[in-house]
Amino acid sequence: MRTSDRAGAGGRIAVMIMAAAGFALAGCASRGGAGAEYGTNLYGAESAEAAIGRFLDAAKQRDYAAMARLFGTDDGPAELRWGRIETEQRMFVLAGLLAPSGYRLRPNPVAGAGGASRWMVDLTGTRNGAVSVPFFIVSDGSRWFVERIGTEGLRTP
Repeated sequence: MRTSDRAGAGGRIAVMIMAAAGFALAGCASRGGAGAEYGTNLYGAESAEAAIGRFLDAAKQRDYAAMARLFGTDDGPAELRWGRIETEQRMFVLAGLLAPSGYRLRPNPVAGAGGASRWMVDLTGTRNGAVSVPFFIVSDGSRWFVERIGTEGLRTP
């Protein structure tokens, strides 16, 4: 086998390996979704704690689409009401305010009507340092969504 043939074969093998790795990573990303299905997208979380945690993890990573899948009301995902573009634009703003390096959920949530609850979340590493922020979480009957966040303590003075 000539040197040029070996180099060409090696290049083709490298491309095939990279393509296989890309498909594997795409499969992992599509299975790691946020929750219940509405159409072909995954929305919500299985618990209030999971909704808050995944939302904050997505904010830290600036993953606006993942944040959008976890944001909604007791009628379901906000994206179905506002559309994908507007919802992700809103998540862009929230991620800029939040993006914590760490967080801790305070136990003993305050329950409201219809399964809604308020959680206090201690955030560290925000642009305002360490702050406590209320998260209002609701359920559409099967999945949990972040409905509202008290951002007053996150705004620049």
